[in-house]
Amino acid sequence: MRRELVGLLGLRGCRFEYGTLMGRLPRLEHDGSVWLRGGSVITERADWPDGETELRVVGGGHYYGRFLLDACPGRPRPSEQARLVAVTLAAQAGAALDTAGLSHQD
Repeated sequence: MRRELVGLLGLRGCRFEYGTLMGRLPRLEHDGSVWLRGGSVITERADWPDGETELRVVGGGHYYGRFLLDACPGRPRPSEQARLVAVTLAAQAGAALDTAGLSHQD
């Protein structure tokens, strides 16, 4: 799955972090938008943020972890279609984890 996300989104790298919600990273949301969190302000990004962006993995209504997407510096935001495919891949990973009966974070 990581390889697919790297190729699809043109990333420098990608890793899965099981069951953690630490930090205030930008987030690729399930509608394909990219949101940046800074203090109490949340704004939609017009471009792809430098550094890591989280893509949460949920299955059966339970949070399992997140993919941390490491963008190439200066690269434009991937197309909406590519972002929506990435979200679908994360949903499939969540469904697989839920079906496997692995423990989750509530």
